[in-house]
Amino acid sequence: MPRKPRQPSPSGVYHFITRGVNKKKLFHGQEDYKSYLRLLKEYRDKFNVQIYHYCLMTNHIHLALKSENLQTLSQFAHFTQRRYAYYYCKTHRWSEQVFRRNFMSLPIHDDTYLLECGRYIERNPLKAKLVTDIKHYPYTSYSFYAFGKNDCLVSESPLYSTIGKSNLERMAAYRFYVVHDRAQEIEKVSF
Repeated sequence: MPRKPRQPSPSGVYHFITRGVNKKKLFHGQEDYKSYLRLLKEYRDKFNVQIYHYCLMTNHIHLALKSENLQTLSQFAHFTQRRYAYYYCKTHRWSEQVFRRNFMSLPIHDDTYLLECGRYIERNPLKAKLVTDIKHYPYTSYSFYAFGKNDCLVSESPLYSTIGKSNLERMAAYRFYVVHDRAQEIEKVSF
């Protein structure tokens, strides 16, 4: 069955998701993560893409990004993934497919959903139980918003400036927004 055509976002903002083929690990160590982050920066600049939020997991990647159009988004994905696949095969002596064939691009229609999508993206390490505190996971944009850490990959989300009057207020509000569990997120415990 052919895949459905990509849906354009009226805001130009997308939740971009790509995975390793058959849930294969994409990142085995720090150098792999750094290599992918360098490629994101290179092709972000080349295709004039803005990355608002990101999280690199061991076998998949989440980005909230803004792209001029679907063609530019596809080129950004193609070149980033192709170059990383080349790096991966050379470094890990792998000769087969690295990424699942198609990436997902879910349209983000408004700023409120963008903030919620950023929260979802940055909570991935908690959900996967890779860390107990998100601030300890280095491959995410969380520290940019929560602690004001410099991150040359991130363009500030348009809604971030509205969540507080000062930088300290915004950082505190963002930490609270992202870190605290919601009732529907707490797993049911059976007795």
